[in-house]
Amino acid sequence: MSERDEFDSFQYFLEFTVTVSSSNLNNYFYSEHQQYLYDTIKELHEKGLGYRKISNWFNERDIKTPRGSEFKGNYVFSILKKGRIREERLNRESEWNIHSVKIVFC
Repeated sequence: MSERDEFDSFQYFLEFTVTVSSSNLNNYFYSEHQQYLYDTIKELHEKGLGYRKISNWFNERDIKTPRGSEFKGNYVFSILKKGRIREERLNRESEWNIHSVKIVFC
């Protein structure tokens, strides 16, 4: 009997540990109104409007903040900034690593 025949007669079992860490596990959902505000602010800002002009645009149309207040430039900036951070987190790839692999012969 060759060494290969002896080796092939074993059963093999693999034990391994995988750790997944992801910011995507905590998805924070926007209400329809919040999503509308973010999308509109993003679109208007890409067209070249500043934060104050965007706030005036909302106020002229009597569109309120999620808490029912009138818009101000700093609130527009905050919505845009937090929305971009949210998009980045949701679109980020999950990171995972295999920490250990153990082969068990039976």
